[in-house]
Amino acid sequence: MKVIHIITSLGDGGAENTLYKICKHDSVNEHIIISLKRADKYSLLLKKVGIKVYHLNMKFYSILNFFYLIKLLHFLKPDIVQTWLIHGDLIGGIASKLSGIKNIIWNVRYSNLKFEKANLINILLIRILVIFSFIIPRAIIVVSKSAKKNCENLGYCKNKLMLINNGYELSIFKNNLNKRITFRKKLNISNKIVVLGNVARYAKMKDHLTLLKALSLIQSHKINFLCVLIGSEINKNNLTLVKQIKKLNLSNNVKLLGKYDDISQVMNGIDIYIQSSKYGEGFPNVVAEAMACQTPCVVTNSGDASYIVGRVGWVVPPSIPSKLAKAIMNAISKKNNSIWNIRCVEARLRIQNFFSIDKMMINYKKLWSTVCG
Repeated sequence: MKVIHIITSLGDGGAENTLYKICKHDSVNEHIIISLKRADKYSLLLKKVGIKVYHLNMKFYSILNFFYLIKLLHFLKPDIVQTWLIHGDLIGGIASKLSGIKNIIWNVRYSNLKFEKANLINILLIRILVIFSFIIPRAIIVVSKSAKKNCENLGYCKNKLMLINNGYELSIFKNNLNKRITFRKKLNISNKIVVLGNVARYAKMKDHLTLLKALSLIQSHKINFLCVLIGSEINKNNLTLVKQIKKLNLSNNVKLLGKYDDISQVMNGIDIYIQSSKYGEGFPNVVAEAMACQTPCVVTNSGDASYIVGRVGWVVPPSIPSKLAKAIMNAISKKNNSIWNIRCVEARLRIQNFFSIDKMMINYKKLWSTVCG
């Protein structure tokens, strides 16, 4: 089969990462990518694994780019078009329908969408997508249980919703002592210090402020720890974030590392991973990646984070610093316990048993065959 993927962009994100893994691990079907925006992080990575990538550099209001997309789809003659993210689903879905393509699949990545938090354009687009969900796609992939429930509540066509969890490359994300040593040496961190970590771009939904307030409470208990924050705009140039850290007297306890290429090294270097999001998560990749590296997690109940960690992690309500701090301190207190190593191994086993790349690929191929059949 020839599968064309239409995605909003190929920047650093969970959807883009999943798309890359699908193309990388499927040697049976032909995959072609159309990005509505310009080249970005995954453009080169996809080309390195032999995937043809088109970039439209599209503005939302660009009629010429839209008609070029229709013409391109006519030329490529796909068996299936699979669209990704809000703009990709809408623009790619309409263009595919106008091209006469019947086998169209949407891929919804968000969950627990709160309209008061979303921008007006996205609210409008989602209202349109809800209507079009009965007309355009043959199937709608949702990445998490919470996303499926959210789509049902929003009014998407229930019969077309299909859950396919993300899958993870366990050959890359695994326990690695050398990576742990390298990471800690790079940051000059002693093995005696408990290292916490959070990987998330700077955005309201990621709720860095609640995390910082929780860390301040932990500090008040005279616990020796360091927390590394990683992600887009997580650096000294983010004056708002720096000001919050100083105000809470956390300058000696928090390191801002910005974007980091080797997330596997980070997950091996830290002792406990913290996810502090308050809304908008679907299936947070970083939680599963940490667990695959045998790093236990403390997470807020946003998206499917609680489902991912199961009984081997700690789950607290979002936006309550005191409860997040209590869970983190509970995790720290168990770190020197003999059962800690068992918990670490169980974390990886949970990802291996439920969220492997092989399991994800089986589900995607089954869906493609069903849609074409």
